[in-house]
Amino acid sequence: MRALVLERDRHTCAVQREGCTTVATTVDHIVSVSEGGDFYDPTNLRAACPHCNSSRGWRERKERNQFTYRVGVARYKTRF
Repeated sequence: MRALVLERDRHTCAVQREGCTTVATTVDHIVSVSEGGDFYDPTNLRAACPHCNSSRGWRERKERNQFTYRVGVARYKTRF
């Protein structure tokens, strides 16, 4: 599926955040699976460069305040 989406989008990043390399080598879920998006639906997938794909997930988790940090054995949730 990844290869089909990359070919469909001509290996060009569809996200294009600041710092984008424009060369897509990964596939990004438009609606995340945790939010109910379909894992294998091609209409829910788009080509993304590694930078945009990883920074998008980081930003969305930050907005939902879902960061969990591990300190020793205990886990602590923090809000930004």
